Amino acid sequence: MTTGMVTKCPACDTVFRVTPEQLQARAGKVRCGRCMTVFDAAKALATVADGAQEQAALPLEPAPAAAAAPRPPRAAEPLYEDRDFGPAPRQLSLDDLYPPEESRPPASPWWAVAAVLMVFVLAAQAAYFYRSELATQYPGFKPHLVQLCELFRCKVLPPQRPKQIAIEASDLQVEDPARPGLIQLTATLRNHAGHDIAYPAVDLVLTNTKEHTLARRIFLPQEYLERGRDVAAGIPASAEVTVRLVLDTGDLNPAGFRLDLLPAPQP
Repeated sequence: MTTGMVTKCPACDTVFRVTPEQLQARAGKVRCGRCMTVFDAAKALATVADGAQEQAALPLEPAPAAAAAPRPPRAAEPLYEDRDFGPAPRQLSLDDLYPPEESRPPASPWWAVAAVLMVFVLAAQAAYFYRSELATQYPGFKPHLVQLCELFRCKVLPPQRPKQIAIEASDLQVEDPARPGLIQLTATLRNHAGHDIAYPAVDLVLTNTKEHTLARRIFLPQEYLERGRDVAAGIPASAEVTVRLVLDTGDLNPAGFRLDLLPAPQP
């Protein structure tokens, strides 16, 4: 007859069979399989025969590393239907969203007058700032724009469009052989647009034999036009204008030059 080991739960007095492996797993700490109490199986350890060992009904389990603390009971929550969400929202009708015509306050006639004045002011500002373009695109409006400028003390001038003016010919010659530093620049400008264009500014660059810049100066229309010519009139459509400038270059002794056309400030 062989013998085995049993232990007894101190809480419910239930007897369990136990093995050496169970005692060594958690230093003798085991958990009752009936009331779930953790106790030291070595303190109530005993040996019994095989016949008596069969009477142990429930097995033992090693105790967990740390017993979890019991969770506090949760307070009972009211059902969704029993919760208080406040008063029911007010239902709007189409009459609330769109009141009848007779209930709306009448529009003031001053709003219509103010709107018309605003449109007139915006149109006048646009005509003032774009007067040159309007006179060019719509020649019939030019007399009215001139009258408008008389009130605001402005001028209706041709637009500045140097890219539509071509330099047809240019030449640089010594004016007096006795004075080699005195030279004359002659250039022919042609207006290739179908309307009048303002006189451009002439950008002159004097260069040496290696085409390095020696001097540069920008000439305004008042400086290169003949006396008596109206600067504000501009170059007529498809017309030519000749530029003549007498320059004193001193001892620079230029060997070449470059010409370019730039927008000129309004007179």
